[in-house]
Amino acid sequence: MSRSHHRSQTVVETGAGTTTGATHPSRAVRRRTLRIAAAGLTAVAALTLTACGQDNPLQTGAAKPYNPAPQAPQDQAAKGDADLPVGVRHERGRTEQASAEVGGPGAGTGTVGKGGSTVGVRHTACDAAKIRIVAQQLKRPVNHLLLEATNTSGATCDLHLAPYLRFDEAQSPLAELSASKPQAVVTLAPGESGYAAVQTSSADGSGRNGRTMRSLSVSLPGRDGKGSIGGSATVALPGGSVYVDDSAWVTYWQSDASAATTW
Repeated sequence: MSRSHHRSQTVVETGAGTTTGATHPSRAVRRRTLRIAAAGLTAVAALTLTACGQDNPLQTGAAKPYNPAPQAPQDQAAKGDADLPVGVRHERGRTEQASAEVGGPGAGTGTVGKGGSTVGVRHTACDAAKIRIVAQQLKRPVNHLLLEATNTSGATCDLHLAPYLRFDEAQSPLAELSASKPQAVVTLAPGESGYAAVQTSSADGSGRNGRTMRSLSVSLPGRDGKGSIGGSATVALPGGSVYVDDSAWVTYWQSDASAATTW
């Protein structure tokens, strides 16, 4: 009886069932292929994230809290001045310095010096005994005198309001022209002068009770306008006399002659 010979065959199992033969890939090969594909996908994802970070300008590093040091009050004040224009800072400093000044009796504030420049410092009122006052006849306007008051003392002083004028033996001073009031007091350094104009009579003859006056006395008021500083000064009239009627008035003190003769 003859023997039977059998050949063994390799059996490969797949997901679809059992397949015989050695021509199909093994399970190990498929696993290696899957690992290679997964690595490739990971690399592509990494490149994609990197490209997104470059295209997006808002991508930054990890955020860190910002805690600035508290600013000292003096630093803030200095910064505030630094933001101001140079001219404004200069004016501000000058104003603060002027506000610290302290004046004496009869002093004024916000004064105007020669030429109308603001001084901003307090001075004593000008004393009639230390001021030389001269009266001059004006051609224009007509029927006008110009009073020039020069500081002959060694200290700066203020000319307040309008001078008190009395012709002959008048009981009350001449009326002041309110429209001529300046914005600030006139300040006289030693040797400087202030001015006031006097209308002695109306140009059109409408004034009444006119008569010829032969003497003139001038007093200087203090800051409050009550009383006078240094008594009165006798002022010579040009030509020895002047005609005065009830339309007469005197201006406030002005820093220059042209301002005084405006009215």
